[in-house]
Amino acid sequence: MKLSKSQFETRLEENQLILSFIGMSNIGKTYWSKKLQDIGFRHINCDDLVEQKLAPALKKLGYAGIHDVSKWMGQPYDKRYFANQHQYLSCEKEVMEEIFAEIKNSNKGNIIIDTTGSIIHTGQNIIEKLKQYSLVIYLAASEEMMEAMFKKYREEPKPLVFGDIYNQAQNETQLQALSRCYRQLLNLRGVLYTDCADVVIPQEAIVKDMTASQFFSLIKHAI
Repeated sequence: MKLSKSQFETRLEENQLILSFIGMSNIGKTYWSKKLQDIGFRHINCDDLVEQKLAPALKKLGYAGIHDVSKWMGQPYDKRYFANQHQYLSCEKEVMEEIFAEIKNSNKGNIIIDTTGSIIHTGQNIIEKLKQYSLVIYLAASEEMMEAMFKKYREEPKPLVFGDIYNQAQNETQLQALSRCYRQLLNLRGVLYTDCADVVIPQEAIVKDMTASQFFSLIKHAI
């Protein structure tokens, strides 16, 4: 949803401003979504809602919580991965449709939709609705951050949708292939996120100790 600065201000004052954050896992979407609660936004955490959808499948394995979603999904070299990736995306699509229905049928005040990193893989219909109902803000990683993100991904894996980008060369270990394909995934998603976004906030523009109001001003000035 493209907004002028005056439209942005009007929606904010009328409690009808809906923002959505897109970007890779660990880029700060949830951190800043929670911060915006300090200035009156309602935070919709899509990761948590997808996890709730998957709860019956997780419970069968004795799993619970976002980190156990990662265990359940596995890595793209695991036999279970592609079937679980498909189920995960199906749940994510259901979650997004439910969010859109709620937004369409009620007036719930200013909202921040904290999307998953895989929102970009849910299909054009979901992306078009996201842009219809919200100002889409891409939190873009710097080149330096990409290495740190991969390290964190390996230390604290989250459910990650690779699509069909993963492949293992004959002379590679699984970890080497995962590392190479993860970087390819970052580059591909960067293009897709940029195409989807109404506003791009480069990570270099974000100061770690920013207040919610300062971060919100950064968004407003980027329109």
